Amino acid sequence: MLHFFHGVMGSSKTAQLLMQRYNYQQLGLKVALLKPAIDTRISLSTVYSRIGLQAEAEVVLHPGDSVAEQLNWLAVQHAHNDYEYVFVDEAQFLSEEQVQELADLADDREIFCYGLKTDFMGQFFPGSAALLRLAEDIQEVTGGLCWCGRKATMNTRVDGDGHVIKQGEQVLIDNQQQIKYIGLCYKHWREGKSHA
Repeated sequence: MLHFFHGVMGSSKTAQLLMQRYNYQQLGLKVALLKPAIDTRISLSTVYSRIGLQAEAEVVLHPGDSVAEQLNWLAVQHAHNDYEYVFVDEAQFLSEEQVQELADLADDREIFCYGLKTDFMGQFFPGSAALLRLAEDIQEVTGGLCWCGRKATMNTRVDGDGHVIKQGEQVLIDNQQQIKYIGLCYKHWREGKSHA
């Protein structure tokens, strides 16, 4: 089954993914951790949660990579027949073709994709749009709050001075200096207010 867990920035998506993966590994299950190559916040292969949890991805997916081929390569490297459980972080950065592959592979394995639903302009990412179409199980990871205390529903790009940015490239990796991403409620996202 293909699962899609989506939430805004700060909702602990990656932390939940890493904890679930750890629990499955402790049960002796065959688990693979994947991430898109575009996420280079810490390193090319590190899956990182802002609360400090991290792990090394077994597969880093580049644009155009076949998910099936990468999983087959990984199984050969570890002398497995196959992986029963696949975890994908930052799934919004997958291509539509990669999500389609995951959906096709989900007949005989559990695939857990975690990521954002929309970008800082409120638009779908291609990977998220495909996951919303193809995933059999879609759940919101709740917990992200706006500075006002309301539920955060919008991902927001802010500059180093806290000014809300609503135009630009869809993908610009968070470096926590010149730009960062926060969750805001719709009202404060619309108004462009990142703090009281």
